[in-house]
Amino acid sequence: MRPSPFFRALLFASVGAVVPGCPLSAQQLDVIRGQVLGPEGKPLEDAKVTATSLSGNVNRSARTDKSGRYTITFPGGEGDYFVEFSAIGYAARRFEVKRTADQEILVADAKLLRAAGQLETVRVTAQRDRPERNDATPDISGSERPVDNSAVPADQQGDIASMAASLPGVTLVPGQDGDPSGFSVLGLSPDQNNTTLNGLNFGGSNLPRDANVATSLVTTPYDVSRGGFSGAQFQIRGRPGSNFITRTMSLNVDAPQLQWTDRAARSLGQQYSNISVGGLIAGPMKQDASFYNFAYQIGRRANDLRSLLNTDAIGLQTSGIAPDSVTRLLAILRQLGIPTVTGKLPGSRLGQQGSIFGGFDFTPQSSSGGQSVGLSYNGNWNQQTPASSLTNELPAHSSDRTNWNGGLQARHNNYFGVGILSETSLGLNRSRNYSDPYLSLPSGTVLITSTFPDGSTGIKPVAFGGGSNM
Repeated sequence: MRPSPFFRALLFASVGAVVPGCPLSAQQLDVIRGQVLGPEGKPLEDAKVTATSLSGNVNRSARTDKSGRYTITFPGGEGDYFVEFSAIGYAARRFEVKRTADQEILVADAKLLRAAGQLETVRVTAQRDRPERNDATPDISGSERPVDNSAVPADQQGDIASMAASLPGVTLVPGQDGDPSGFSVLGLSPDQNNTTLNGLNFGGSNLPRDANVATSLVTTPYDVSRGGFSGAQFQIRGRPGSNFITRTMSLNVDAPQLQWTDRAARSLGQQYSNISVGGLIAGPMKQDASFYNFAYQIGRRANDLRSLLNTDAIGLQTSGIAPDSVTRLLAILRQLGIPTVTGKLPGSRLGQQGSIFGGFDFTPQSSSGGQSVGLSYNGNWNQQTPASSLTNELPAHSSDRTNWNGGLQARHNNYFGVGILSETSLGLNRSRNYSDPYLSLPSGTVLITSTFPDGSTGIKPVAFGGGSNM
C-alpha cells in the first residue's frame, strides 16, 4: 500500500496591543509635536504646519491651537521629515527633524518672523557629530543589525538564510533534499531561530528580491519582551506607503556556457541554467491617504541529472566511489530483484520557485488621530525534482519535494492624543512541506569501501530501494 505523503500545517494567529513603554516590533508610529511662536514670543494661532516624509514624499498637515501647539502623526513612519511652518503675515520656515534613537516623540518648535522689515539675528548652535540622514541606529541592546539584500549574489537575493549569513558571525546551513536553507548563530541549529513579519511569526524562507521591506537581524537581545528564539531573530518590516509611483523589473540569467568548472564538476552535473524574473509595483491609490505595493518573483533552475547509473569514472571517484564497486552493487541488487530505476525520474534536475509580497495601507488625512489600517499578504512556493542530488544513491531511492507557505496580516494603529498609542495585529499563516517518493518500498544503505588506482581508499554510504525516509 502506498504511504500517504508527509505534510505539515501550521496555523498561527495572534492579537496584541502596544502602549507607551513597550517596544514596537512591527512598525514605528512617529508623533511630531511642537509650538509655533511669533517675533514677540507669543503663541501663533491657526498657523499651518506641514510634515513631509523624505523617502515617500507623504504630507501630513495640522493647525496650531490658541497656545500655538500642534500634533502630527505618521503611522508606520520612517523617522526623517521636513517640517514647514507658514502663517499669514509671517515668513515661512522649513527644517528637518530626525529620529536618532528610539524616541516616540519628535519635537519641532519654530519661531516665525514678520514677512516685512529687518530680520532678527539668528544664532545656530549644533553638535559637531551630527548624525547622517542614512545612519541605521541599532536598538538599545546594540544587537540589532540591518541586513542588506544587495550583499548577496543576485541568484540568492530574497533568500532569508543567505541574507542573514552575509553578516559576520552568522553561518549558512544549506538545506538538504529540497528543504530550505537555514543559518546558525552562536553554533545553535537553525530551528532555534525565529523569523517575524511586522512583529508576527513568519513561516516562509524567502521573499521577492524587489519587495519593499526593511530587514534586520537581532541576536542576544537584552529586551525581555522579545522571546520565542534562542539563536537569532530575523525581522522583516513592510515599508510605509509612498506618493511616488514605482515600477521596477529585474532579470537574472545564468547559462552553463558562462560558468568555469573543472572536469570533475562537469561529470557531476554542477553546471546549471537559471532564469529568474521579479519586479515591484507600488504607488498611491489616493495621495497622502492610501497606498499599495506588490512584489513578485518566479524562477526555474535546471542542471544535468547525474546518478550512480550515468556518472563517469571521474565523477564517481570524486564522490569517493570506484566504478567497479558500483558495478558489483548493481549486480547484487538485480539478483535480489530490487529496482534501481523508475519511470518518474525526469531527464534533468529541476528547481522551480515563486513568491509574492504586497499590501495596502489606509491612513485618514486627519493628523491628530493617527489612525491607520494595513493589510499585507505573502506567499512562496518551491518544488525540487528530484529532491536529492543522487550522487550517492540510486534513482529509485529519491522523490519530489514541495514546500509552500502563505500568510495574511491585518494591522490597526491609533494615537489617542494623550500619550497613548495602541497597535492591534492579527495574522494567519499556513505552510506545508511534503514529498512524493518514486517507489513505495523500504530503503536500504550499504557502506562501500573502494580502492582507487593511485592507492588511496574511500568509504562511502550508498542508498538504494524506495524513498521511505521521504
